Amino acid sequence: MRPLDCNPFDWQSLHVPGEISVYLIRHGQTEWNKERRFLGRSDIPLDEIGCAQAVRLANAMADLPLNQIYSSPLSRAWQTAEALAEGRSCTIEAAEGLTELDQGGLEGRYGANLQIEFPQFYEQWRADPTHVRIPGGETLAECAERSVETFRELVRRHTSGSSIAIVAHRVSISAVLAEVIGLPVRYIMRIGQQNTAVNLLSHSPSGRTTLLRLNDAGHLTEAH
Repeated sequence: MRPLDCNPFDWQSLHVPGEISVYLIRHGQTEWNKERRFLGRSDIPLDEIGCAQAVRLANAMADLPLNQIYSSPLSRAWQTAEALAEGRSCTIEAAEGLTELDQGGLEGRYGANLQIEFPQFYEQWRADPTHVRIPGGETLAECAERSVETFRELVRRHTSGSSIAIVAHRVSISAVLAEVIGLPVRYIMRIGQQNTAVNLLSHSPSGRTTLLRLNDAGHLTEAH
C-alpha cells in the first residue's frame, strides 16, 4: 500500500497512444549534493535523505507500468533505480553513456570556491560553456553528444506503446531535454532538475520526441 504522505503520479492521461513513454529521472540526494560540491564521476552513494526520496519516487510511480528500467552505473543513480524496480518484473540495465559530466579536477571541490581556484576556467565557462574543457574532464558539448546518442539508442530498442524509465544525472538529463526542445548546448545548465525529479517524454514512430512534463518532484511534498 502506498504511504499516505506520498503524492502519486497521475500521468496516464498524458500518454500518447502508439508512442513510447519515457520517464527521465534524476537520482536522489547525496552528501555532496547537499554540500554543493562538484560531483561527476565520483561514485558517491545516496545519503539518508536521498534513499527516502527514492522510496517516495518508487511509491509515486507504483501504478505506472514499466517495460524496462535503465540507469547510469554510478551508485547514486543505480540505488534510485533499484528502489523503482522493487516489486516489478522488469530489470535494470546499465546505460554507460548517461553517466554524469566528467568534472575532472573539480571533483569534490566546493562550487562557492570555483571563481577563486579556477579563475580563467570560471570566466570562460560563464562566457559560453559549450566547448570549454573542465580541467582534466569533459566539455559540455561532449557530455551532451554522448547523452543524446545514448538516449536515442535506448528508445530505439522499444516498440510503440512501451513505457521505460531512465535514471541518470542532472547534466546528462538536461542535455537530452535541451535537444528535445531545441535549446543550444550552452543553455543546458539553465534547465533545473531536483533530486528524483521526473520528466515525461513521448517518442513517436516517426522519431519525434515531445516533452510532456518537466522537473516534476511533487512526490517529495506532503500529499493532498
